[in-house]
Amino acid sequence: MDVTNIALCGVSLAVFIQVAVGMAKALGMPVKYAKYMSAGLGILGGIAVAVTEGQSILYGLIAGVFVGAAACGVYDQGKTEVSTGAE
Repeated sequence: MDVTNIALCGVSLAVFIQVAVGMAKALGMPVKYAKYMSAGLGILGGIAVAVTEGQSILYGLIAGVFVGAAACGVYDQGKTEVSTGAE
């Protein structure tokens, strides 16, 4: 399984995470929790894809963390928090 090709129901996992987090923010979720939601969805999605493709759960967990981090833009999140001094 290639991390760049992880998909659920034909939709890229990273795109799915971005849409889900965007909807949650639009419904009132505080922005500071977006990165945690993104990581959680990445982990769940990665495990789901790993199980359906016969891979180990550990591989799905690790791949999911990276996909979730890529979806939320870890660099942008860190840059925002450092520049604003947010906790």
